[in-house]
Amino acid sequence: MARIVSKECCSIAAMKPSAPHDRIPVLIDCDPGIDDALALMVAAKYTAIAGITTVAGNVPIEHTTNNALSLCELLDLRVPVHQGAAGPLGGDHVTAEHVHGDTGLGNLHLSQPTTQIRTDDAVTFLNQHFLRNPGTRLIALGPLTNVALLLRQHPQVAEYIGGITFMGGSAFGSGNVTASAEFNIFADPEAADIVFKSTVPLEMVGLNLTHQVLMGERHGALLDKTNPISSAAITLLQSYQHLIASGSGVFDVPMHDPSAVLAVSHRELFGFKSRHVMVELQGDLTRGQTVVDERRTTREANMDVAYDVDIDSAITAIQSALS
Repeated sequence: MARIVSKECCSIAAMKPSAPHDRIPVLIDCDPGIDDALALMVAAKYTAIAGITTVAGNVPIEHTTNNALSLCELLDLRVPVHQGAAGPLGGDHVTAEHVHGDTGLGNLHLSQPTTQIRTDDAVTFLNQHFLRNPGTRLIALGPLTNVALLLRQHPQVAEYIGGITFMGGSAFGSGNVTASAEFNIFADPEAADIVFKSTVPLEMVGLNLTHQVLMGERHGALLDKTNPISSAAITLLQSYQHLIASGSGVFDVPMHDPSAVLAVSHRELFGFKSRHVMVELQGDLTRGQTVVDERRTTREANMDVAYDVDIDSAITAIQSALS
């Protein structure tokens, strides 16, 4: 699939509507996080969310869990939320408040949730759900700690998982938390290594893909400020752009996690290639780097990697969900 250059839309009314899609049953593992919040809005429109698990990542676990509960209430998502890992399997615990704000949602302040987590044992919930609902797909939007713990503690569950689409890594070795590592993988490389070596069908939506899907304040300006969800999305887009720009200028920002959701709900918009992908665990300069073997001669592929996207249609689908 050829890369399609995005064209700016003039209004919501001018956008072509998304084609109808079956609502694929999914579980979502996330660390909200501004782009996780936008991704949950997208997933609420286009998928059938059966449950949400939280993990420490963009901000500490107490904030990611609280944000997930608040977002469920905003979106009227009546699904169980299970709290997961509070830190990585190994190495230092890193967070990204400088990108997402102190509590994870930038300048968006949602009401304190009235609902509570179902359990603080995300791994048990994931295992039981997959055993009872074989073939369900998992969308992983944060560090892969919960997923690795699931596969390590319940290895038999791998045959029941319909597949894992994760936002993380990069096909070209470039990073955003270091020069070589993307945040979700860098936050827990040991967990990613376990997942990558599993037998579960995997799809990687990395920086090389998500940096093609750019949005910002100009897209938020097209949304209806009187709608609570759209109003929240406007604030999230403004916060994300301002926090990443850090005074260096105005520009659109990548829709990392929403792209991973669309790779499941709108797969026809994406171009994937089968590759063997490894994680660097030791390098002083390269820890957390995803190494994608482009030779395809010596190692069997262990996942499908997203390379191309219909940019216009992806942005249209995201805006439609936010509106």
